[in-house]
Amino acid sequence: MATGDLAPSGSKPTEDLPVRPKQDTFDIVKTYHDLLQDPDLTKPVAAIEALITLLNASGTTTVYETLDLVKRHSDILRASVNNPVPLQAGTDLFLQYLVSSLKQQESGAADTSPHQSFEAVRTHLLRNGRLFASRAIAARDRIADAGWRFVRDGKVVLTHGASRAVSNVLFKAADQFGGGANGGGVRFKVVYVRDEHRVAESDRVVKELREKGIPVAEIAEPAVAHVLGLLRQVHMVFVGAEAVTQNGGIISRMGTYQIAKLAKEAGLPFYVAAESHKFVRKFPLDQRDLGFQQQVLDFRTDGSSVQPEDAVDYTPPDFISNLVTENGVKLPSYVFEQLLDIYGSLNG
Repeated sequence: MATGDLAPSGSKPTEDLPVRPKQDTFDIVKTYHDLLQDPDLTKPVAAIEALITLLNASGTTTVYETLDLVKRHSDILRASVNNPVPLQAGTDLFLQYLVSSLKQQESGAADTSPHQSFEAVRTHLLRNGRLFASRAIAARDRIADAGWRFVRDGKVVLTHGASRAVSNVLFKAADQFGGGANGGGVRFKVVYVRDEHRVAESDRVVKELREKGIPVAEIAEPAVAHVLGLLRQVHMVFVGAEAVTQNGGIISRMGTYQIAKLAKEAGLPFYVAAESHKFVRKFPLDQRDLGFQQQVLDFRTDGSSVQPEDAVDYTPPDFISNLVTENGVKLPSYVFEQLLDIYGSLNG
């Protein structure tokens, strides 16, 4: 659904609209990072919340001005981060929601002036801004409801990173087995792959799992191949994702791809727990086609190589057994269907 579809015949496209005055000092980047301090917010939802805050602070009075404002600040926000793909999932979704809301409002109010129609949608968006965040949290709980059944008696789950969706799946499984601080009822175990660059995060995730009574074995990343190769020691892999691409692959923390390859070599199921708001209109062909620059190889003759912060890799759908979403357990091909249903086109 194109933005231009909103314009009446003969009107100028959004790109030809006059730019708002420079005295508009709203800092979309700072707003986004402030919102991201909330541990319940994912990157796409924080981006959506930042755009809603922008609308609240702006004085736009027309559909065209508002769409232009949202587009420009979306571009600014995505340009401010090393990996813009998760933010694109959020900004695209919000823009599509905005356009769809305006279309519905206009079609349902034939006797209402365009200005009144726009104001109704704008008021609705601002009044229900936190709805996006609450839906994201609810989605995580529904993912747990759909995914915990994979974690059966006596099974061992390997995971890494700090995905809140994955943690919720494991917490739910522990609760279902009667787990608690004493660990009396939990009948599964977790192998957690530590990240030497995120010591505090690894400590926190392990602590939270153990507080639920889940027995956790910590291993270093170089030990993954050995551990997955131990017969019947690990039964499945659960990971999260920063973004889920339109072909059903995932962009996630560096190291996810190699874990997926090792899991497939060992004949183990590889599950991805991810909210549908992370679905994005991107189709990477390989590791060089992520959609942004990431300098992993830093050749030097002196000093230490510098690694990019929050480096990610791409795991193709061929390595993914199932996506566990708030809408249930799906095959990777589900992403294409969902994005087509939302946008009507996959030309991002």
